[in-house]
Amino acid sequence: MMLKTVSVRAGLCALAVLPSLLAAAPSERDIDRAVVRAMDTFDVPGMTVAVVQDGEVAYAKGHGIVEMDRPGQVDEHTLYRIGSVSKAFTAAALAVLADDGKLSFDDRVIDHIPEFQMYDAWVTREFTIRDLLTHRSGLPLGAGDLLIFPDGDSTAADIIRAFRYLQPTSSFRSKYDYDNLMYIAAGEVVARASGMTFEAFVEQRLLRPLGMEGCVASPERSSADWVVATPHLFVEDELQVTGSGLTPVSAPAGGITCSATGMTRWMNMMLNQGVMEDGETLLSPAQYAQLIQPVTLVPTPGYMEDHAGAHLSAYALGWNVTSFYGEPLLAHAGGVWGMTTYLMLFPDQNLGVFASVNLMSPASRAVVMEIADEFLAEESGSENKDWIGLMDGLYKAGLARAEEAVAAANESRAAESKPSLPLEAYVGTFQDPWYGTIHISLEDGALWFRSDRNQPLQGRLEHFQYDTFIARWNDRRLKADAYVSFTLTPEGEADRIKMKAVSPATDFSFDFHDLDLVRVPAAN
Repeated sequence: MMLKTVSVRAGLCALAVLPSLLAAAPSERDIDRAVVRAMDTFDVPGMTVAVVQDGEVAYAKGHGIVEMDRPGQVDEHTLYRIGSVSKAFTAAALAVLADDGKLSFDDRVIDHIPEFQMYDAWVTREFTIRDLLTHRSGLPLGAGDLLIFPDGDSTAADIIRAFRYLQPTSSFRSKYDYDNLMYIAAGEVVARASGMTFEAFVEQRLLRPLGMEGCVASPERSSADWVVATPHLFVEDELQVTGSGLTPVSAPAGGITCSATGMTRWMNMMLNQGVMEDGETLLSPAQYAQLIQPVTLVPTPGYMEDHAGAHLSAYALGWNVTSFYGEPLLAHAGGVWGMTTYLMLFPDQNLGVFASVNLMSPASRAVVMEIADEFLAEESGSENKDWIGLMDGLYKAGLARAEEAVAAANESRAAESKPSLPLEAYVGTFQDPWYGTIHISLEDGALWFRSDRNQPLQGRLEHFQYDTFIARWNDRRLKADAYVSFTLTPEGEADRIKMKAVSPATDFSFDFHDLDLVRVPAAN
């Protein structure tokens, strides 16, 4: 069955076909009201919002503050890190190179990165650039993200080397599992095919031609003259500032830093099928079609089925493809630690809505859906839904379920059990082939965990039961305490560690469960 989203009309005719849309369009005051309500509901410090319709900027505005306890208001020029919304830019960079004749989306990765190697030799030979972009590698959700988050010290070479050790959990091209590292490999393809750094290519061939003033491919490249929003999150109901948790190597997966004004240029180009506002072609029709062609089937979230009538969803090249009130929809979410983004494009209505907030929260998705609903509900014959209230309810219910799971685990643990060995017997260096080394030490009568790869991953090990401890990270902003379980040899030596996040609400990029840490023999 052909997805309706594959048929993308020239957006300039949308109002002629659907004249009632104009009457349904909300006013600036209506959008202001939705933004303020979302900020109040989710306690957001600052939000930037952009809406484009029929090739024009309908709304571009900032609300709130750049950083708590410091002067500075968000406006339409304030830069936000848009997280995984960046993936569409990486795919577009590859499309530009395809137009240049430098590559094809069906090129084998090994033809551009000879040292690229997956766990399975056949998969290595067959893996294409398209596979890098469509989350169908066979690896589990977020596989290897600990190489880059939080504050991982990996290089692109480290990440490419790690793929050979990451074990698949499904067959190649058979299942959707979201993957950040493959986009870093895609960024390396951009660099090798272009002879430039990924960041320089994206800025010179995408951001600058589009006139995305102030927008950069990685936040470290921002000019001192531009205001960049600071990430925030709540720790035990207290608002705190935080870092993004990502380093420059993650740029192809989530590094684009942009403003509401800049994002209007990007949305209008995509809605106009690769043609820029000055009439120049950025992406050829053939390559534009590649970007939005569905590839990997994706489970449709229940709330989208129930409230937006979406029943079939897929992932294209850097875009989720589905429907909203029967309208074809291209969308993507983005998140870095302390900042979230959401973008929706309705090609048949020539409508785009974008929001980014400097808080770890569902506020950006909620307000974008609320605004889109106000544009589309009358046309669809549906009543306006309270997407802000709906997202708030889903978010709180998810947190409550996670708290219940943690409480149940505590209730069922063998509280009277003791470690099998004296604490000093657990001390040592342990290594995982894709991740690297961690160290267990004994200090002041307690075990401590320290990672060489991620400086923030250090903390005291609190006994849970038997030979399982809980790593309580010193930096409580991580919200990622983890079980650390030691395996004993028949001779009674603690020779292996397996890990798992304590709470189901832990961000999936803390892929502790993918680690297989083996004791490194002590040097003689």
